Amino acid sequence: MNIIGIIPARLKSTRLPEKMLIKIKGKTLIEHVFINALKCKLIKKIYVATDNIKIKKAIEKCGGNAVMTSKKCRSGTERICEAIQKLKLNSNDIVVNIQGDEPLLEPHLIDKAVRTMQNDNHCDVVTLASPIRKKDEINDASIVKVVVSNNGYALYFSRASIPFSRDGKYSTRDFLLKHKGLYVYRKGILDMWYKYKSRYENIEKLEQLRILENGCKIKVIIAGSNSIGIDTKKDIIAFKRVLKSKKK
Repeated sequence: MNIIGIIPARLKSTRLPEKMLIKIKGKTLIEHVFINALKCKLIKKIYVATDNIKIKKAIEKCGGNAVMTSKKCRSGTERICEAIQKLKLNSNDIVVNIQGDEPLLEPHLIDKAVRTMQNDNHCDVVTLASPIRKKDEINDASIVKVVVSNNGYALYFSRASIPFSRDGKYSTRDFLLKHKGLYVYRKGILDMWYKYKSRYENIEKLEQLRILENGCKIKVIIAGSNSIGIDTKKDIIAFKRVLKSKKK
């Protein structure tokens, strides 16, 4: 069994043009993500799956490996599916989907997700979630929420506020979780990706619903995380602030 990390990275982005190549403290965003992922202890090899030669060159310049994929890929998961075909992975390999715009995702949490996959034969996918602490996040559609069963498996993901409070009242004591975009897959799930059908994926614009609808089990690890996704100029400023604080 091999444990392979793949970072899907396309050049075009809507909110922050060509964000993968934006330089922050001397390194492109995709370099920051790649270097951070190298700190994981359980991942043996890490690749960047991209549709652009500029991203490929940036990764190779910092000593990484890139796999060229089609510009027609509609999602990060599709890009990973194409990459694993080119890499010719074994059927029992584990694939870790590391988001290309989260340079602060804690490596020990990625390792924890991988370890959970190794130890739980009942799950097909492992992901992360953090408690919602800010009330303004509850109704923010850009923040994906997840509800889980008593044994830690995902019941549903949504951009809506779930669980929904009939009385319109929430407190920090309520079990409200926001999803973190990390996935650890058994390769067989990715092999079946294009055969799976979904009624809800296109409505919510959430790929993980395709997995749930087809009877697969997604284990959710609940852990505090300080990771931030880089989608706006404000996010870049916040990331720079974190990097500056780490040097002190």
